[in-house]
Amino acid sequence: MDIAEQLLNGILDTLPLQIAVIDETSSIIYVNQAWRSFGLFYGLELDTDWFGIAYLDICRANEDTNLPPLISGIEKVLSGKVGHFSMDYLCHTPTKQPTWLTLSLQSMQTSLADNKLFLLSLTNITHHKQVEDRISALTHTDPLTGLANRRRLEQFMRDEWSRAIRHQSSLSVMMIDADHFKQLNDSMGHAAGDECLRKLAGILKRYSNRPGDMAARYGGEEFVLILGQTNQQEAIKIAERIRQKVMELDIRFAGHRLMTISIGIASLGVQHSTTHKEQHARNQALNFSEDGDLLLEQADKALYVAKKQGRNRVEVYDKHHRLTVPLTF
Repeated sequence: MDIAEQLLNGILDTLPLQIAVIDETSSIIYVNQAWRSFGLFYGLELDTDWFGIAYLDICRANEDTNLPPLISGIEKVLSGKVGHFSMDYLCHTPTKQPTWLTLSLQSMQTSLADNKLFLLSLTNITHHKQVEDRISALTHTDPLTGLANRRRLEQFMRDEWSRAIRHQSSLSVMMIDADHFKQLNDSMGHAAGDECLRKLAGILKRYSNRPGDMAARYGGEEFVLILGQTNQQEAIKIAERIRQKVMELDIRFAGHRLMTISIGIASLGVQHSTTHKEQHARNQALNFSEDGDLLLEQADKALYVAKKQGRNRVEVYDKHHRLTVPLTF
């Protein structure tokens, strides 16, 4: 090995990113020190001979569901269809530690025995992804309660509305308000008021544990609970259980109960149709909005009625504008 080759290997082994050179069949010709070190995560020895191992075979043997587009991108570069490919992907090592990598592959100007060569690099971006996730969580999470904030709620509502219309499934929305919250704050102080909101949020969180559910703080003492694949009658039962759970908190001041909630419910119950045209006509006839705002508006109207009717109760909006659900306390 001459001085220039030693110098080049020394430089490549110093780089933190994992580097490999592969040929048109994806067989590995060269790997640097960072690549060999990463192999330790897979139980390989540091001195494993990588020469001749087909990188695509390694990818295909992996059961991660996010690898097919990665494999497709690599194949396009090796076949000459594109000159460069790059993709971020989640790599699950045998240690079960999730690792985010950026794979980059591009053709090289040099060849070996008439075989085209390609430079493949893997960069560990796990830390950057973790920072992005934390920023995303801060952007979409209410800091006081840990629930989704209004921005996240509105996006989720649009998605669930579209899914319910597309699959002709039920969807229910609850608008929930802490009764006489100003009085509670004045009586017990803002710190105690915040704690009451956190306790209410904890109750709502227990009823939003399916993929199509979400509990969110809408603003102030107002909350929203979205329940996917939940019809009106099911939503009423859940709302009553939530109301009872809040009553069981038994927050009092000078002998008077301070913590109760009022709930307004709106539900979408799509009837099954024989044709898409029929369903579209029915949706238009029912004046459905395109983004789900209608359900939030209807739930808010039902909540308004609940508060007018004395609070600590559940009201349901229907096509006749409101349906009072009799509850006894």
